[in-house]
Formats: sequence, C-alpha cells, structure tokens
Amino acid sequence: MQITKGLELPWYADLPRVEARFYIEQYGGATDVWIGKTLYRMPDISNNVYLDLAKLDYNKCQAQHQTEWNEFEEWFANDNLQELGITRKYLLHAYFLAAATIFEPERSNVILAWAKSQIICKITVSYFNHEITSSEERIAFLANFINSINGLTKTKSSKTGHRILNILSRILDQASTDAWGILGRDISHQLHNAWGAWLMKLNRGVKCDEGAELLVNIINICAGHIVSEESILHPEYQRLSKLTNKICQQLQWYQNEKVLGKDDCSAENIIMKCSREIEQNMQALVELVFCESNVANKNVKQTFLMVAKTFYYGVNCSRETIDFHISKVLFERVV
Repeated sequence: MQITKGLELPWYADLPRVEARFYIEQYGGATDVWIGKTLYRMPDISNNVYLDLAKLDYNKCQAQHQTEWNEFEEWFANDNLQELGITRKYLLHAYFLAAATIFEPERSNVILAWAKSQIICKITVSYFNHEITSSEERIAFLANFINSINGLTKTKSSKTGHRILNILSRILDQASTDAWGILGRDISHQLHNAWGAWLMKLNRGVKCDEGAELLVNIINICAGHIVSEESILHPEYQRLSKLTNKICQQLQWYQNEKVLGKDDCSAENIIMKCSREIEQNMQALVELVFCESNVANKNVKQTFLMVAKTFYYGVNCSRETIDFHISKVLFERVV
C-alpha cells in the first residue's frame, strides 16, 4: 500500500497531513507483522496504544481545522468574495493546502494568514490584469496601500480597488493582532513591507502572479521566523526566493499547457522539457533547504519547500484526488 501511494503521489507533492492520514489507516497496530528471514512482531514499534493516540490526535486536530474552516467561510460570506471572483471551491482548496501543511492548532494564526493571503493575492492579480483596470487605477491602488501604511490621505481609486484594499487591510490587522498575542511583538511593519514589495513588482509587470514569494514571506513573518528586514535581503534568502518563484511559474505554465491540451509534436516536446526542468529545480531547492547553513534559519528555509510543494501538488494531482484528500484531511474522522 505504501509503495502504491508513493507511485501515485510523488514526494514533491506529499503534504504532511495527507501523508499522516494514510499512514494511520495503514498502521496495523499490534496486528502488524514484520517480514525478515522469519515473521516477527515488534511491540515497541507496532502496538494499539500508539494507534489509538494517533487517531485521537488526528481527530482533535481535524476538529480545530473544521472550526477554522467555518470561520473562513464566514469571512468569505461577510466580504462577499464571490463578487470578486472567488468560488467556494477555490476557498476550500486554499484553506486545505495551508492546513494540510501547517496543521498544529497552536499555529492557527499562520494557517489563516497563509490561506487568506492566497485568496487576496488571487483577487489582486485578477484586478490588476483585468482589461478594464487602467494603469492609473493600478498606480492609485499601490499609492493608497502605501499611504495607508504611512497614515497619509488616500487618492481617488476605483470602487473595486478600494474594496480590495479594505479587505487586505483587515487581513493584515488581524494577522498583526494574532501575532502580538503569540509572539509578543508587532509584525505589522514587516507584513506591510512584504505586501508593498510584491505589489510594486506586480505594478511593474514583473511575473509574480503566483504569489509564491509573498506567501513564503507572510508565513515566515507570522510564524516569527523572520525578525528583521535584513533576513529577507540576505543573498541566501534571495536565492531561495528566486528559485521558488521560478518553480511556481514553471508549474503554472505547465498546468496551463496541459489544460490547453495541444496535440502537435513541438508543443509536447516543450511540455516534456518544462517537466524535466521543474524536477531539476525542485531537486535544487531540496538541496538548498537541507544543506547546512550558518545564515538562514532552518524553519525559514523549510517554508520555501512547503510552499513549492503545495504548488507542485496542485498541478500534479487530479481534481478527484484533491477532493478525496480534502475529505480525508478536513471532514472524515479517523475510526
């Protein structure tokens, strides 16, 4: 069963909570028999106490996720995000990716900051790329975001742009409040800087639609892994950031090409070449993350891999597989 799962779901697409669920279901407890030259049991490794504790822990964590999901749905309804192009299915997918990766109840603030950032990132990209959004409106959006940080008077902007900024402002305020209670320090300046840097790139036309770099920064800031702006500017952090962005851009292009389903030989060769490059870049990212470093915090580096794996998962798993995993991780109790 474990071999079958490994073949169906590559390690680059393996999310911790999905892996844990299937491991618990395959774990036989005291009935496990190990195969060597003879058949034997190892009660210190395989026993029913461990199995019962694992089920209890998983279900307790799942209950917390369901509470978070209910709050997430309320946010979706209260801000009427459907009017801004977000479907309930996309909302659930975004929350699932965050909760299946960072699942501990005590890190609830990070899960919600990640998921909400992914939603508002998609809304903002859609607004900036929409044909009816003028360059003046994009500039006004960025200016108003910066003015809101510095307490300056806002300039005139479109109704939609103003609405998006209000939603973003509330997200950042909530993330800052949550972090203050957990970390005991103010992260609002760091959050605004991370968003400001990303918005400036988006306004300049820099390819950053996927928001991978932004998500990594938000997660690291809300988790308390980054305590200074110098950390983000360090060459090692920048190298990880550029590689992660490249991977996520390639994955997005790869997914778009698969959806188009071009049949000509040249297109197929390009897709195969892109697939190989993605694998090579994922391997390079893994090496960077796990190599010894006296500079970057281990948790900071792990965040890059976590985010890249969620993008890889979304591209390489079918809709049916994702729905199955969502049901298992978020809604079906382990029995």
